[in-house]
Amino acid sequence: MTRPHPVLQSSEAYITQLLSEELSDDHRFHDLNHTLAVRDTCLSLARSLEIPSEDLEMLELAALFHDTGYTVTYTGHEAESRRIATDFLLAQNYPTDRLEQVLDCIDVTHPGAHPQNLVQQIIRDADYFNLASTDYLASIEALRHEWAVFLQQTYADPEWYRLNYDFLKNHQYITPAARALFEPQKTANLKQLKKIVKQQAPKPETAPAQTIADSRSAQMMFKTALRNHLDLSNLADNKANIMLSVNALIITVAIPLLASYMQTVPYLLYPMSVLIVCCLSSMVFATLATRPIKMNGYTPKEKIEQGESNLFFFGNFYRMSFAEYQAGMQQVIANSTDLENAIMRDLFFLGKSLGTKYRQLRTCYTVFMFGMVLTVLVFVVSYSLQG
Repeated sequence: MTRPHPVLQSSEAYITQLLSEELSDDHRFHDLNHTLAVRDTCLSLARSLEIPSEDLEMLELAALFHDTGYTVTYTGHEAESRRIATDFLLAQNYPTDRLEQVLDCIDVTHPGAHPQNLVQQIIRDADYFNLASTDYLASIEALRHEWAVFLQQTYADPEWYRLNYDFLKNHQYITPAARALFEPQKTANLKQLKKIVKQQAPKPETAPAQTIADSRSAQMMFKTALRNHLDLSNLADNKANIMLSVNALIITVAIPLLASYMQTVPYLLYPMSVLIVCCLSSMVFATLATRPIKMNGYTPKEKIEQGESNLFFFGNFYRMSFAEYQAGMQQVIANSTDLENAIMRDLFFLGKSLGTKYRQLRTCYTVFMFGMVLTVLVFVVSYSLQG
């Protein structure tokens, strides 16, 4: 395609000088490089779509002039861009009818405008080429700087990245050529931005920790747990008492029988010995299960102050004077943390004691069970050998 070079060359030279001299250092996004990149992108898309050479010329002129208004104002720069393009192109004797089409292409770069033909669609897509650039994050940082300087709009990182993520997610390229050229990198930029938005999102505030006094559910659970522990402790004591009674009864009967029949029926010595040992062992573990734990009966003031003792348990205060106990209890009650720690400590050590009790009780029943089986087996073997 041939192009009328004189007007294009003079326009490019004029734009290059204008933007280089009139734009400030704070125009980090809408600078000369952006304008030339939009022009080059327009030409690339137009050639892909095979538009006529006359339209290609108007498209290139519109791309060169579309951001010249930034040299005058930031807000509403499109109107100034129209004025600058009109003054320059009329001075170049550019045809009026074609000038109007150039100006229409400049107008369509406004974010709220709607392209009416293919040429306008091309410049609209080209103006957003940065959405699919490999240095997309750097480009939006340059834009953030401009907004802060010229619009007095400042954004923290989470808000800024969320704003750009929403824009990028909702933006659509219009022409098939732009979609084919830009969508892959734009999708990659969107994924990268989504990851940043997720990382920058404010963490949910941690709810203040509830205390036992604040939670009726916690109070109910502690009451239920304490009652269950006490019930289980009573059950274990009953089981241990049963084993003590049974084994004591067996020993009471077995020893006189052994003494009576040992001379006449000597083979009974072995099974009866096994039975007595079994019963004694069971009684030992049953006794250990019911034996009270060792209690000091006195809690030093230092332990109370450090919250390391539970004055609600009698084993920690029965040797204290009332004055000492009263002072310690008042200190515990006055501090909600110490009070809650005392409740939790009571439940914890009650559970530890209950665990030890049931472990010894299990051993008691296990010894008794295997002892009975072994006694019978020894009796059968002894009787067989005797016969």
